[in-house]
Amino acid sequence: MKMHRFVASLGIAATIATAGTMIPAATPTAEAAGTYWGAISYNYNGRTAYAVNYRTQNGAVRAAKSRCGSRCGYITFRNSCGAAAYKFTGNRTRVGTARGYPTRAAAQRAAKRQAGAGSHIRAWACTSGR
Repeated sequence: MKMHRFVASLGIAATIATAGTMIPAATPTAEAAGTYWGAISYNYNGRTAYAVNYRTQNGAVRAAKSRCGSRCGYITFRNSCGAAAYKFTGNRTRVGTARGYPTRAAAQRAAKRQAGAGSHIRAWACTSGR
């Protein structure tokens, strides 16, 4: 009888030990892989600036705007690329922006499409982790 209880307890211990190893490991989060923010700041006179690989969106915006000026607008992007295109015609400036694209070329095409035919890229940037 004692031997039966001993064998039964070994079986339970083995089951618990085996079940414990079957629990899946925690999946890595986006933070562990790296979240990188970028920003492009621009104004209608053609001035631009960019900042990439910041831990926070606000950090990227502050850095880009400090280089461009307080009157500059901005776009932000996370783990991707962004671009700003300009089209100057007489006394009018048209700005096209793009953000969240996987490549520099894709962001530039989208910004130029938004600014219109004859526009040109004034700024582009890509973060790490894309």
